[in-house]
Amino acid sequence: MPLFDNIHDVALPFFLIAIIPFISSYVYQYYDFERIESKNIGHIEFKENEIILDYSLSIKYDEITNIEIGIVAYYGERINLIYRNPNEQNSLGIRNHIKLQTKSNEYGFHFKLENKIHLKELENTIFELVKSEKLKLVDPKKTIKLIPKRFNKTDEYKRFIIKQIVEKRINCTDGLLFHGYKTDKEAAELRKKYCD
Repeated sequence: MPLFDNIHDVALPFFLIAIIPFISSYVYQYYDFERIESKNIGHIEFKENEIILDYSLSIKYDEITNIEIGIVAYYGERINLIYRNPNEQNSLGIRNHIKLQTKSNEYGFHFKLENKIHLKELENTIFELVKSEKLKLVDPKKTIKLIPKRFNKTDEYKRFIIKQIVEKRINCTDGLLFHGYKTDKEAAELRKKYCD
């Protein structure tokens, strides 16, 4: 049985060798960023009645037939949090994307969010744009889905949804799902008040 007397002496070096890559990857992950190729060109600006691309191309809101905005992360935001170790990375903030369609053209590109304040300003802009109802050719359900989730519990959001139901821009069932309710009784009251 002398083999088992030394098992700790044999296992310890293997354990130490195995743990070195794990610790290294855990430390390294905080400095690792998305590996994305990017070009530092382009510009987007949301104006009163139009979106301006690259300082020259103007697209009127009432010409847009479809719009998709995907917000992934801002610069330095920690991503891949589900896996935690060792795959966690920081974002470069450039995987965010926007796609605009008109009857004649389609535009799609990625854009950078510099920080959390930049992200909140964009979310506020999107919310105001949807509330203004300037995207007349876009399906109302799609425009509502553009609204960032942090607004879903606000009274302003709920009033906007009720307005869409009353004006019959969206059907009652979809509207109540967007509006949100806690109980079936509350849903029945909302339906009776705004749908009948």
